[in-house]
Formats: sequence, structure tokens, C-alpha cells
Amino acid sequence: MSTKREDIIRQLAASLPDQRDVFGSGDIELQARAVLQFVIKPNSTTIPMQGLAVNMPDALTCPNCDVKREKPRSPYCGEHCREMAGFVRQFRSGIALGWIHEPEKQVALGQVLWHVLGGGRPLRVQIAPARARETALKRENGTCQSCGGPATTVDHIGSGCNRPINLRAVCETCCTDRAFGDPHVAEREGFHPMVSEISTRISSPVPLRCCDDAETWDWREFLKSRQKALILR
Repeated sequence: MSTKREDIIRQLAASLPDQRDVFGSGDIELQARAVLQFVIKPNSTTIPMQGLAVNMPDALTCPNCDVKREKPRSPYCGEHCREMAGFVRQFRSGIALGWIHEPEKQVALGQVLWHVLGGGRPLRVQIAPARARETALKRENGTCQSCGGPATTVDHIGSGCNRPINLRAVCETCCTDRAFGDPHVAEREGFHPMVSEISTRISSPVPLRCCDDAETWDWREFLKSRQKALILR
């Protein structure tokens, strides 16, 4: 007998756009929603991930990946782990609170997931004002800031904000903001293991990491535990 959670995930998989129909053409928001199909596995059996538990892990490690992390300002070892954990929390909250079926929320989640998987922010590039694009290209004299060749487009530096200061001039080859579903992103090392881990964490009946649950995750308390551990070491 399936659980309510499994039913929700199955319904979600059936309602999301088919990647074969929308990747490479059509509405970019449909493409963003279709990205979620990468991590929706309605008929799979959740396999416990080694070393994960609902309880508080070692405070001197990143709560998302277990890499040693002793700096006191952020629980995570880097921005990628922060964004990945945030996506898992948001997705699990969407299932629990029922908003996971809302198309606009799916668009937002799909954008975050594609960025976490290494595809950048293609929707943000598309809606970047023409003036902001022109400013970024003109600032660099039309030169790609990655390879030095002719720049034909822009991508984002850090933040997804579309202000000119957050855009850089690049050529199509060097652009880090790849189209939703770009096969070159899926061919990168680490893509499929990451998809598998995220899928397992969002579909699990219980949060597998302390940072996976929006109701219980308290990063401030986590950092307090880290500070105490550093003092006692």
C-alpha cells in the first residue's frame, strides 16, 4: 500500500511537463518545471544513505556533505551545499504543505535545481533587460571573460540578480548558464550521483539529514554547537 507521500510524488511526476516535449523548444517556464523530473522517482524504493541520520551530526562537518568544516560563520562547506540543502528543504516543505503542485512554485524549484546541478540560471538570463546585457558586453569591449574570444551573450557572477554588475560577457561555449536540459550538463561527472542523492532525500518519509527539514533545522543552533566543539577540542 502506498503512503500519502508516495501518492503525492506519483501525482507530481504525472503532472510535470515531459522533458522530451519541452527541452530545446517551447515555453522556458515549462522547461524549468520539467527539470524536476530528474529527481522525481515515483516508483523507486528509498534506500537509506550510509552515514545519514535525523539526529544532529558532527558539528565540525558540513551538514549537507559531511566534509570537515570548522569556520563559525556558515554551517556549510560552500555555496553549493547551502543551495542543495535549501532545495531539499523547500521541496520537502512543498510536499508537506501541499503547494508542490502549484506551477509557479515548480518553476522556482526547477530553476534552483538546475543551478544546483551545474546548469546555471538560463531563465534569469532570458529575462535580463537588454540594457543590462548591453552594459555588460560594452564594459568588457565585447570580449569573453573566460576564453578571451568574441563575447556573444552574458552569464551570472555569483548572484542570479540581473544588474549589470552581476553579469559578465562570455561566448556561447564558455557561458555557464546553459539551457534547461542541455545534454552537456547531464554528461558532467557527478551529475547523476547528485541527482540520485537529491531524489533519495526528497522522497524519504523522514529527513535524512538535519538540514533537510524546515521545521527542525536551526542553523544558528548548529553553529553554536560548532563553536562549543571548537572550544572543547
